[in-house]
Amino acid sequence: MKIKVYQINDELDANRIRFREYKDVLKEEGKLDPALYRKVYEGDVDCQDLEDVYELLNTNEPIPFQGHSLSVSDIVEVCEPVEGTNIGFYYCDIIGYKPVEEFDASKTEPMRGKRMVIVEPGKPAYEALIPDNLESLQRAVSGYIEITYPFDDNAMIIGNEEAKLIGMKGNRRINGSIYAGPLLIAADDGEGGTTDLTDAQVNQYCQRFAVPETITDDETQSDVGFTLYGFSF
Repeated sequence: MKIKVYQINDELDANRIRFREYKDVLKEEGKLDPALYRKVYEGDVDCQDLEDVYELLNTNEPIPFQGHSLSVSDIVEVCEPVEGTNIGFYYCDIIGYKPVEEFDASKTEPMRGKRMVIVEPGKPAYEALIPDNLESLQRAVSGYIEITYPFDDNAMIIGNEEAKLIGMKGNRRINGSIYAGPLLIAADDGEGGTTDLTDAQVNQYCQRFAVPETITDDETQSDVGFTLYGFSF
């Protein structure tokens, strides 16, 4: 199920629309103002309907998700039809969702971040935007980060430094080592931060890691780990 999610930017919410019932917003404002919203997610989710989306975004948020747990006043855009749900915009209400007839997504604030490739255990690699700050990177890998440079260009892997110690699933074999847990492939900007991967790099790494690998827990635990490199923000 392909979706996009929009949430209100508190700094722009002068009339306190956030967390209010849809009927009250329409009564007082006439319609939703998309300029108050920021896109916080775009991608494919393993969901069958909007209720599944609500549960996912309150229990197991996807790595590229940049917002808070799905709440009243958030907008979910369904980008392809699924059984029982048409393409369109849906307001997360006190109970269920309300279809939104007029919502110009082009007026919303775009997602923030650097262009990276995400590699998760058991999934094909995919492109996403991840903010270039320590908190966002730690959130993406579920813990303290470590950086390795196993490639021939300026691309680096950002992973969880304790992935194997805390029992994260084996992910990919790279240059003879087993990497565990979620991985971000980012470009080193040469100044201690990240920059956008190029089109060629995105295509290269999405193709290289398109097929998930089967790695047993025993294999993961027996691997000696990585060589660490310094990285600062």
